[in-house]
Amino acid sequence: MTLFDVKNYSARQKLLLAVAAALLLVGLLWEQLTPPEPESRSVAEALERVEDLNKEYPLEVQANKSVPQDLLDDTSEFMRVRQSLDLSNAPEPWPERVEREDYELYINVTADFLVYYFEQLGYTGAKIEAGELDGIPPIVAVSIPKGWADDMTVALKKSIFYRVVLPLILLENQAILADRDRVLAYRQKLRNRSPLSAEARAEMLELAHAYRLASLDPAQTLDLDMLDELLLRVDLIPASLAMGQAAYESGYGTSRFAHEGNALFGQWDWSEDRMRPAGQREGKGDYGIKSFPFPIDSVRAYMRNLNSHSSYAQFRAERAKQRGNQAAGHVDLNGHALAATLDSYSERGSDYTQELQGIITFNRLQRADTLRLLGGDPIYFD
Repeated sequence: MTLFDVKNYSARQKLLLAVAAALLLVGLLWEQLTPPEPESRSVAEALERVEDLNKEYPLEVQANKSVPQDLLDDTSEFMRVRQSLDLSNAPEPWPERVEREDYELYINVTADFLVYYFEQLGYTGAKIEAGELDGIPPIVAVSIPKGWADDMTVALKKSIFYRVVLPLILLENQAILADRDRVLAYRQKLRNRSPLSAEARAEMLELAHAYRLASLDPAQTLDLDMLDELLLRVDLIPASLAMGQAAYESGYGTSRFAHEGNALFGQWDWSEDRMRPAGQREGKGDYGIKSFPFPIDSVRAYMRNLNSHSSYAQFRAERAKQRGNQAAGHVDLNGHALAATLDSYSERGSDYTQELQGIITFNRLQRADTLRLLGGDPIYFD
């Protein structure tokens, strides 16, 4: 008798076989109908990523002289808030929390937990819109997981995305202002006919090279004209503009390029590391979308692009007009108005800029142009 000779089985054997077949069928159906658990990222990998990030791009958040005095006084208060947050009622599953000497890291953060954490910090869209929150906590997302916004309302997806991206934008703007202060200091020396040290000269030439103004040739001329032009380039990108473009180009952080390459601004790339789109446009070559180790790298590259590429000279000129006579520090730029100068950013030209302005207006992003970062060590999420 073989396994398939069912007719020769006893009644008990037939019953057991039927039960086994039913259990097998139920198991197969359950496997098909039950969505897989999200992939859990390991603490060790996350720690390595954060430490690499700190090593390559130190993110010390320093309150600069343009920050109002009440925010300077709140620096220690923010640190106390970090250490005394009550997360006992946070929605499950809880992320793994790792405390290091100079930063705090949360692993496998869910959207529900993130919203709860934001609320505990008082970091809400309602408070921002009401003008009740001038200092934004330095929260750094180190990855954009796939499917993070699945089964989420559009309003909630937008709210989380904007609150995650805004600190990255403010961090990079703060770094740009620090570079701008150095340019202003060295320019004043040249105006006073004081010679620059070899180190200072090399520092400025390196910065000018990064902003597409000079070569790294030690014989390159460094004069007031170059530093004046450099000041047009080393300046803030309005937060409302950056948030609007990040939302448009990444589908609020849900695009394949966002979760595969931390790409928020759709910058084209022809290198071997590019991420190829599903359908390349004819006549544009073998292009792709540039990928980045961390989301903040994407923000940095986007800002450097607007601040250095010849296509955005009008943007920089209009920004200089908005800055006016205040050479140093933060100024409240008008991102909505500056969006009109970016018709070269997309092949859609003026249609693109009008849609971008619509995003800024509809989502009331202009308030972000007035915000500053609170001082203190960053908090990292993965």
